[in-house]
Amino acid sequence: MTPTFPGTLTGILLALVLSSCASHNETSRDGARVFSPETLTTMLRDRDGKIASMTGRGTLAFDNGTSAGSAFFTLALRKPDSLLLSFEGPFGIGSGFLFLCRQKFVMYNSGDNRVVTGVPTARALRGVIPIDLTADQIIDAFTGSFRPPDGEPVSSLPQDGAILLEYEQEGNRHKYLVDTGDGVVTRYEVCDDAGNPLLRVESSRMREEAGVSLPRHILIVDEAAGRRLDVYYSSFDVNPGDLSFSYEIPANARTTIR
Repeated sequence: MTPTFPGTLTGILLALVLSSCASHNETSRDGARVFSPETLTTMLRDRDGKIASMTGRGTLAFDNGTSAGSAFFTLALRKPDSLLLSFEGPFGIGSGFLFLCRQKFVMYNSGDNRVVTGVPTARALRGVIPIDLTADQIIDAFTGSFRPPDGEPVSSLPQDGAILLEYEQEGNRHKYLVDTGDGVVTRYEVCDDAGNPLLRVESSRMREEAGVSLPRHILIVDEAAGRRLDVYYSSFDVNPGDLSFSYEIPANARTTIR
């Protein structure tokens, strides 16, 4: 049966309305923007792609529940797999460094003149870093980058003016609070299947550098172990020129291989 003109017109109008809804599905009834998970992950990926390398300096503060301390640090970082973190205690007392790449890590502490080195597995890194993070997560943490995994989230909900994405991975829940204005994850949480918190990372005091929003304060909390690490940047430089990843180990340093 050949459709009449009114029916054809109705079909065209319906198609236009549907296509309009599809192309503007990021606007809610009250006019606020609502971002799909795909849009958010693309936003985060684009932001991270602008950071090829980075230098910075500031203060590290740690607390493992029984002791606490702080140190000044300088950072050289090149994505995806190179980091040199040099640190020095107050008044120049105690110094050392952490070098990290895909093939190895080297941790030196002048306090006991000891160097620990090995392949950067999660288990080996737990012996030198007070927070349970993988090598990739350590590098990402210093740039304020926490990328959600591929695939659909189990939920995507507005929260405090941001969007909370929640994923299931290996029996744990991973939550990413995305600030759509800065295009960055401001809180990342990991909980077990019973809802017990395992890890929490927060980024705050954002500042734009070379067109990228970077946090000047990064808080990393190992909830299970009761440990925390604060990174306070006093300055940073995105995509600088030549970087140096050279380091020196005293000839008489004691070595432990893991």
